[in-house]
Amino acid sequence: MAKKIDSKAVGLDIGLLIGRFFMDTEDLHYGYWPNDKTATAQNFAEAQLRHSQLIIDNIPEGVRSILDVGSGSGNLAKKLLELGYEVDCVLPSEFLAENIRKKLGDRSTVHVCGFEDLDTDKSYDMILFSESFQYVKLGLSIDKIVDMLPHGGHLFICDFFSKNVPGKSPLGGGHKWTKFEEKINAVPLTKKTDIDITEETAPTNDLLDKFVTEVLDPIKTMSGEYLESNYPKLTGFLNWKYEKRLVKINRVYFTGQLTGSNFIKYKTYRLLLFQK
Repeated sequence: MAKKIDSKAVGLDIGLLIGRFFMDTEDLHYGYWPNDKTATAQNFAEAQLRHSQLIIDNIPEGVRSILDVGSGSGNLAKKLLELGYEVDCVLPSEFLAENIRKKLGDRSTVHVCGFEDLDTDKSYDMILFSESFQYVKLGLSIDKIVDMLPHGGHLFICDFFSKNVPGKSPLGGGHKWTKFEEKINAVPLTKKTDIDITEETAPTNDLLDKFVTEVLDPIKTMSGEYLESNYPKLTGFLNWKYEKRLVKINRVYFTGQLTGSNFIKYKTYRLLLFQK
């Protein structure tokens, strides 16, 4: 039986292609707007560079070797290598892994698997999750991190979590913040840094909502009208077969709810550093 394709990995692959074509960027993460909070396709790549620099600026002294978990296109790993760090990568997408190999050559070992499935005896000064922590299994991964880190080693997370607030977030993703705190407080990791950058990253969602509203929604409408006109029976069958899924897609992506204000309401984006 063929191996089932991971939809999250496919989503990252598609994200890379869209970013390359529309925004002149290969980074697969949020932007960072510390001052002007207006996000545009023209300033998005620069905002992503600021996001990467924020991570670099908060790497503690003494760190030499880094495991970059969920390495995206490999741009951050490349920057870290150029700064003199030793960096290995782990990610589930073969497509992205191949891009990283071309970019980094033999300077980095690239593991193609989920973090939970990583099998290595190598020890790292720091394990880095840049918007990849939300994809791992919370309890299992934290235990694995503790086992992998040497005494004095660091865990670095730059990602968003879900707040415990009334209502349902239109944006998925993110472990519950309260559950994360409960789990992380139960293991021998000491918090060294906790920076809330929710408002500075939220403009990314305004840009996403604008892209969906002004580009994807018209394409969806035109495609639907074409299929209905030329293949009415097939269209009717597909609408019936995937009714629940289509309703969910429309509710999540095409109701104008993927905004920065909703991101601030339902999510908390943190830069976190822990030491063992």
